[in-house]
Amino acid sequence: MDYPSLMKTFDPEKLNLRTNYHLMISGIIPRPIALVTSIDQAGLVNLAPFSFYNGFGSNPPIVGFSPASSGRTGKSKDTLLNVRETGEFTISMVTFSMMDKMIITSQEFDRDVDEYIESGFSKRISDVVTPPYVAESPYILECKLWDIVDLGGKPGSGNLILGKVVRYHVSDSVLDNEDRISSHKLDAVGRLGGSSYVRVRDAIFEVNLSSGIGFAKLPEFVLNCSVLTADHLKKLASVVEIPSPDRDGLQSLDLQPAIELEWLCRKLIDSGELVRAWQVIYKIGERCV
Repeated sequence: MDYPSLMKTFDPEKLNLRTNYHLMISGIIPRPIALVTSIDQAGLVNLAPFSFYNGFGSNPPIVGFSPASSGRTGKSKDTLLNVRETGEFTISMVTFSMMDKMIITSQEFDRDVDEYIESGFSKRISDVVTPPYVAESPYILECKLWDIVDLGGKPGSGNLILGKVVRYHVSDSVLDNEDRISSHKLDAVGRLGGSSYVRVRDAIFEVNLSSGIGFAKLPEFVLNCSVLTADHLKKLASVVEIPSPDRDGLQSLDLQPAIELEWLCRKLIDSGELVRAWQVIYKIGERCV
């Protein structure tokens, strides 16, 4: 098994706010970005991005994001103030083509400033809630407030806003023939640490989601093999059932040293030849008896 060679431990109670923040945003990656539109009781619109954001259930559909209080002054963000007042908001997903404008909305403007005008984004009227949403986004959620959870009440503390989705808006341009959202067509971006982001479609890979045999059924000598990494073991454990031994094929491996067999097994796994890799494992197992 592969483990990190050295771990450094931090006690958040002994760290300053900036270090805690860095460890959070740099280690919890990638994070989706919610471009949130809210509106106050006077009708002033606010648009701001949040990457402490995710979905928390589908029955009912609940999403959440967390505007942190100012680390310097402890003041609440306009988004939090607005949602407290009106109980409504929209979330527009951020695509790669929206990045430049989204960065503008992340700046701290006075509360009476309309970030749509500052950034150049276009408003579209919502079906159910009062706040509009970003017309340039291909995926929109109209939300009504479910709950607000105070996460500390101090400078830099989060405020988890949970909302019930009351409308989805999905562009035809990102749907496949079965009306399912295509990750490639969506071209979403994710937030990393510092000033780094990720373009999701460039990082997509597929995995076998079928139920495999699991790590518990891997032979002990395989789990302890120094040549195989955790990724190799995961692939071996992904087979639905262990292939039966091919006695004729195993005879051709009789003269190979054990270490060569282990490297051959690794090579076969890397090339996706899991059935042949398991045949090599049978032969390694004979040497371990």
